[in-house]
Amino acid sequence: KKQSKILRTMATQAAAAYAVKQQVNSGPPQVGSPNGGDEQQEAKPAGWREWILRVGAVGNLGVQGVNVALQIPRMALVSATDIPRRVGGYTVYASSGLGAVHSPAVMVKERQLTKEDTFRTALNGIREEQGRLTQENDILSAEIDDLQSEVDRMNDIEMALRELSETQGSQLSQLMDLIRQNKEINDGMRAVLKSKAAEEVISLVLDIDNDGSFSIQNKEIDRLIIGMKLMDGVSFDENMFRDDLAKCGGSVDEVIAMIKDMFDSGEAGEGEERCTGGRCTINIDEPENFFKKNRGSMTYD
Repeated sequence: KKQSKILRTMATQAAAAYAVKQQVNSGPPQVGSPNGGDEQQEAKPAGWREWILRVGAVGNLGVQGVNVALQIPRMALVSATDIPRRVGGYTVYASSGLGAVHSPAVMVKERQLTKEDTFRTALNGIREEQGRLTQENDILSAEIDDLQSEVDRMNDIEMALRELSETQGSQLSQLMDLIRQNKEINDGMRAVLKSKAAEEVISLVLDIDNDGSFSIQNKEIDRLIIGMKLMDGVSFDENMFRDDLAKCGGSVDEVIAMIKDMFDSGEAGEGEERCTGGRCTINIDEPENFFKKNRGSMTYD
């Protein structure tokens, strides 16, 4: 904003200086020109001093005319041989003529002096404009100093931001390392949870085989499914699980191997159940919550 204000001020000053220069270089208006002569006289009327000189010049012209008129009868009475009187009479004629010629010359010169007041006004205007431009120059100098201080402050801010960016860059690297470590921890926690859930399901299978037949049939399958549903964080497709148990013939060894395969192939996300290749998968839902709920009962080798 300050820079645009300075530019506008400089443009205004340049335009004003150019206009004054054009006015000075153009000179006084010429008589007979479209914009000079009568228009200039109307714009600058005669003052009291010029009117006094005009009246005096007209009076002088009248006096000289009367003097010549009175001298003519006297010259008629002077004889041709009276040389001194004739010379005196001719001298009166000459002085009267010169006086009559001087009167309009004085009026013309006074008119020119009146017109020259326009140049005085222009010069005064130039002086005033010079003073105003000097003040504007001082203001611009002060604003330039302010802008320089702003530039220095912005340079300091830039350096601070650059240092902050470098610091944040190092912090970003640390954050990426923490994310990688967190992912490794989550993967390890998921593996622990999967092993714990598989251990509980296998223990449930062994507990259900009460008669020691090493076979799970009919109601034992129902009890196994009910027990697995009661486990926190374990989800599976009941119908497909029942079909897979029927296909393996209910043998405990095959059921345990099948359950291990179901846990190994279970990669579905939270709340999602998926069967791959015609086999049911057992998924661990919300492993973080499952870990918190069963933290007290977990043992680690």
